[in-house]
Amino acid sequence: MQRLLSLFANNPWWVLLVLLLLSMLAATQLPKVQVQTSAEELLVIDDPQRDFYEQVKAVFGDDKVVLLILEDPEPLAHDKLQALKEVIDQLEALPFVARTESLFTVPHVKSVDGYLDKEPYLAKLPASAAESQQLLTQALANPFIRHVLLSPDGKAMAVAIILKPGDADSTADDHTITTEIDRISSQLDGHYQAVFPVGFSYVRTEIAGRILQEQADLLPLAVAALLIALFLLLRQVIDILMPILTAALSILWTFALMGLTGIPLNVVTSTVPILLIVVGSTEDIHLLSEFRHGQRQGLSTAAALQGMSQKMGRTVLLTFVTTYAGFLSVGLSGIEVLWQFGLLASTGLLFNFLITIALIPAVLALAGRWQLDGGSRFYRRGGGLSGRYWRWLQNNRWQAFVVLGGCTVVAALGIPSIQVNHNAIDSLGDKSQVKAHVQRLNQHFSGLESFSIVVDSGIQDTFLKVRYLEELVKIQQFINDTGLSKSTTSFADYLALLNGAFQELSAPRMPLSDDEVTELMIFLSHDRVSGYVTEDYSRARILVRHDIASTRQLQDFVRQLQDFLSTQLDRGLKARITGDSVLTLSATRAMINGQLQSIFLLLLFFVAIISFLFTDLRVGLLAAVPNVFPVIILFGVMGFAGIPLNIGTTMAAAIAIGIAVDDTMHFMLRYNQELKSSRSQAIAMDRTLYEEALPVLSTSVALIAGFLVFSQSEFAPVAQFGVLSALVIGTALLADFVITPLAISSLRLVTLWDLLSSRLRQEIIPKSPLFRGMRPWQVRRFVLSSAVLEFKPGEYVFRRGDLSQALYLVMRGVVEVTVPGRPGAMDAMTVDEFGSGEIFGDVAMLAEERRRTDAVALTHTSLLVLTREAIISTTYFHPFIGSRLFLNLARDVSRRWVDFIARLRAQEELAASDQSEETADELDT
Repeated sequence: MQRLLSLFANNPWWVLLVLLLLSMLAATQLPKVQVQTSAEELLVIDDPQRDFYEQVKAVFGDDKVVLLILEDPEPLAHDKLQALKEVIDQLEALPFVARTESLFTVPHVKSVDGYLDKEPYLAKLPASAAESQQLLTQALANPFIRHVLLSPDGKAMAVAIILKPGDADSTADDHTITTEIDRISSQLDGHYQAVFPVGFSYVRTEIAGRILQEQADLLPLAVAALLIALFLLLRQVIDILMPILTAALSILWTFALMGLTGIPLNVVTSTVPILLIVVGSTEDIHLLSEFRHGQRQGLSTAAALQGMSQKMGRTVLLTFVTTYAGFLSVGLSGIEVLWQFGLLASTGLLFNFLITIALIPAVLALAGRWQLDGGSRFYRRGGGLSGRYWRWLQNNRWQAFVVLGGCTVVAALGIPSIQVNHNAIDSLGDKSQVKAHVQRLNQHFSGLESFSIVVDSGIQDTFLKVRYLEELVKIQQFINDTGLSKSTTSFADYLALLNGAFQELSAPRMPLSDDEVTELMIFLSHDRVSGYVTEDYSRARILVRHDIASTRQLQDFVRQLQDFLSTQLDRGLKARITGDSVLTLSATRAMINGQLQSIFLLLLFFVAIISFLFTDLRVGLLAAVPNVFPVIILFGVMGFAGIPLNIGTTMAAAIAIGIAVDDTMHFMLRYNQELKSSRSQAIAMDRTLYEEALPVLSTSVALIAGFLVFSQSEFAPVAQFGVLSALVIGTALLADFVITPLAISSLRLVTLWDLLSSRLRQEIIPKSPLFRGMRPWQVRRFVLSSAVLEFKPGEYVFRRGDLSQALYLVMRGVVEVTVPGRPGAMDAMTVDEFGSGEIFGDVAMLAEERRRTDAVALTHTSLLVLTREAIISTTYFHPFIGSRLFLNLARDVSRRWVDFIARLRAQEELAASDQSEETADELDT
């Protein structure tokens, strides 16, 4: 990464030319982008239940319907019916309409003078109010009409407009369908109190229209929010415009991908452009902040770019990988629309990353020296603030843990209250006219939603036997007793209707014997009941219409029904529930499982990366704590606030965590860099907070502002997604400035790159007695948790009276340790000289006493500094390494004391010998 950033910085004009050509090529694909919504997009790809449903539709049919609702106290008045008949004729003439079903077409089965009459209810228009009322009473006795074409109170009537197969699933056709039906049905406005068509074609049309409208409304808001956040925090014109430019190019390239692959804009994928504006700005801010930091230190543009490449190259690559994984993991549920979103969003972020690492170095190389304004005021005011904050946080660490822990426990209590809702109609806002029409439909009729119960025996003519017909009736009676469906119809209902007509009864009645069924079948064509029973009468279908909006309630209903079928149905029959509603439940389960899998795999991925980088699993687990906290808060808020899991909110946790872990990684990698040049972990954390505060705060504020733009959406799932994502980013920001510093400040973080650049250390370590008996990985883990300092000849490493906070391992050069002479004395006593592989400064450090000696470099010297904090941390987290270390220290100190005493004795003997010689000389004299 460092080489790539430097390459782009050294060839800025070529970078700009290539990006321009690629963008012009991408623009040619824009006309191919489509806006499309369909029910199938909300279902699970390759769901086995979906395959069974397709088989059922092939056998029994599956009509796509638009209902024309007519509300009036007297819906069967003569003049109203005349106008309605003309409208129905015009509707049937439309090229996309297969037929209509209404009281004009549904047969009124009755016996007339001993003959079976099947003329429609409105074959002849009623001439008086009394005839109209009689007709209503007769029609409401028909289960195929009650709650389907007539409301029980007789004040609402419906005309079912059956669409031709294949014309109801594309957005263009939906628009044509709704436009033409609206045009024709408007002719009834003066005849009925209320007239409105409703159906899933209208739901999809409204969603498609709003997608385009929200792109025009929300994109400018997202750009404005990002600009304001960047201006308030960065105050550099180039730094403010660069994230917008990289986002614009990545959006263009992403739309080109949509044109090439045929992935449409829908209620979920329409959020990708705004996400690229919001999320794509994070790495831009980190790169730009590091460049400006170099400039503030007096570096030239080239040097600042080099420093940016060295410090941020690997970091932005790793943070991109985690964010990419977060967006890609959304598609794990297998739901088509989420799979499309995961693919588009992750690829769009890949485009954004490539554009960012190419464009920013190129532009900074050309214009980075331009100081158009004073820059951010944070660094001019925040130098001491970070230190004061860190000291305050250390002094109040337990209070902070108690407060955040309490919040976590409270939030966890709300998690069991989370509801699930996977209903496309609920994605429409409360101001939606289509949603209002659906609600009015549900008040009068059985609802738009339905599912089927397919009962199979595998034996021909099974459902021409009363015994098995009664099984169908038993199932229908169970459903009716639950009160969750207003309409269940089956082949048994049609036979009951036919039998009631034969018997000239006032209400339908089931035949009592197989012979009666056989007699009735003489007058019944299979075409009339093909939607309810197969031609060989071995399989039957019960159609259940309902208006249940709650996923949990529908799930409970289906579970009760399944339990009933498993325990109460005749053993010779097998029953299976299928239909759009059942597929929606399957998608809901997949959505929840995918949500949990996404979060788990993302956190596992993050832990693996951190553990690999810092060569310690416990570091990875500890680093995950600040990112688990926002997830618990998120689900707790959803539970307490009644925000359901739906197609929008299911994305929030995985995406937001994928973004939030970036800041944790930035903190940890920066802290590691500061540890290399600092003798104190406290100083390293102070510098980390100072350097990372602005980019982390800037990216978090920009993300929160950008996600809150989604709250202006009229689609409830999208608005909830925006609010919850902003909540996660906000709590992650809190965790990054409280939990992360406290968690990692006790660690000496080691990176993989340190391990790969340790040749010199590996040559010296075998000579050092400090690491005797340790395994290579233990030695690397301990040594590389230190810092290396350079000293010139004559430069003091420490002086007498200094605090003793570290011991030193000589990597290169020679250090002399001396005991300063008494005041006024000229000579100092040399304790020892230490060369490569030897350690010094350990006695005072272990005794926690001030230095009693001076240490000065005699040549150019490199020292490995092992601080007291690092040793304590290693002892706590790696007790075996600590025990071996202290044993080796004890041996080395003992050896040096023995050598020192031996030298003193030798000096005393030499001094005594010299004195004896002097005495002998005096005696001789």
